[in-house]
Amino acid sequence: MLKRSLFTVLLLALVATPATSQLASGDAVVDRVLAIVGDSVVLQSQIEEEIQRMRLQDAPVPDESDPAYEDFFDGILDSWINRVLVLQAAARDTLIAPDDATIDQRVSQQINQVIESMGGRGALTQALASEGLTLAEYRDILTTQARQQQIQQMFMQRQMQDSRPVDVSDDELRARFEQARTQMQQRPRSLTFHQVVIIPEASEEARAEAEALAEDLLQRIRDGEDFAQLARRYSDDPGSAELGGDLGWFRRGRMVQEFEDAAFSLPAGAVSQVVETEFGFHIIKVERTRPGERQGRHILIVPEKTDRDIERARTLAESITTDAQAGASMDSLYQEYSDPAAPDSLTVSFDQLGELPPEYEVLRGASEGEVLGPVEYEGQADTRFAVIKVERIREAGTYTFEDVRGQIASQVQQERRLDRVIEELRQRTHIEILR
Repeated sequence: MLKRSLFTVLLLALVATPATSQLASGDAVVDRVLAIVGDSVVLQSQIEEEIQRMRLQDAPVPDESDPAYEDFFDGILDSWINRVLVLQAAARDTLIAPDDATIDQRVSQQINQVIESMGGRGALTQALASEGLTLAEYRDILTTQARQQQIQQMFMQRQMQDSRPVDVSDDELRARFEQARTQMQQRPRSLTFHQVVIIPEASEEARAEAEALAEDLLQRIRDGEDFAQLARRYSDDPGSAELGGDLGWFRRGRMVQEFEDAAFSLPAGAVSQVVETEFGFHIIKVERTRPGERQGRHILIVPEKTDRDIERARTLAESITTDAQAGASMDSLYQEYSDPAAPDSLTVSFDQLGELPPEYEVLRGASEGEVLGPVEYEGQADTRFAVIKVERIREAGTYTFEDVRGQIASQVQQERRLDRVIEELRQRTHIEILR
């Protein structure tokens, strides 16, 4: 069992093998070349190891005596060629930079999981030694694999962002639904609700104090103090403060508009003026730029909210509840009062209610058309109040085409766009099948 667990990991072979590395001394061929892809080759041993890995993971693999095995083998070879094509194209893309810290963390987690499953570091070391490997060599193998996986994902994400939409007909979607419906589980009991979420607003005095602190920090940065150290000490952003305000790379659409407008107007190394958003007051530093992306840091100063501010929000939420119970449109109330970052409506299964704030459990006993609230709960940084109207309760049953139409359409769209990217790479690359 220990050896099987180890091999399940080790048989993830490296995918791009330079053609010049396939000859031993005296030009003796040490492995059979099945395909030439650009300046790389695909070896028979790589495909066989991939198939062996699938067997170890209990994936369906035809027996070698089965007539279907040849088509199966060709399909694996074709997939391997596509993988090599993506890696080669990604290597030419100067905007793709693997995150070594994330890769190291992922590899360490993999190794720790294997150590735990095998009963200790000694068992892993012994099993590796039986295969002629050290723990350091094993880490190198996993690191190379993780790096390749991240590069492939980053490349395909960039290609998908820039690719044209694909038209998919309703007949195609219905055909895909018919293929999948026998494998679909039962649709769970669910409910749909609309909500209006009220966030307490800080007083003008608190806002002025927060802005003054942000302006003071900006001046200290201009006077030469370290941005990252000030972020660790003063920033109210729980996700980045301990990292010195580091936000990593981000594209438009990820941040709120005011933040993006400031960040994308700055050159590398520049620091913004104080920028106000719905979250508070920001100081932004852009460290690196590339087309459509920025890498930067920020300091966020959030105006302090008092008990009086919270009570004012509670009173407003009670008034909105009364209006909703009297028949006011939830859409209109949302547009006028709600936190725009909160979804105006949700459809969730009763099992998924546990993923919402605990106070939303009140929905389990609600009936269609009922207005609940104000439901008071703790958000990421402050108290919030939700006014909720239950629009529909749907009992468990069989999925219909309309239930999953959007999901199927998204899946087919993604498949077609991925196929188009691969086809364009194949047209630009010399590929020779030697099988």
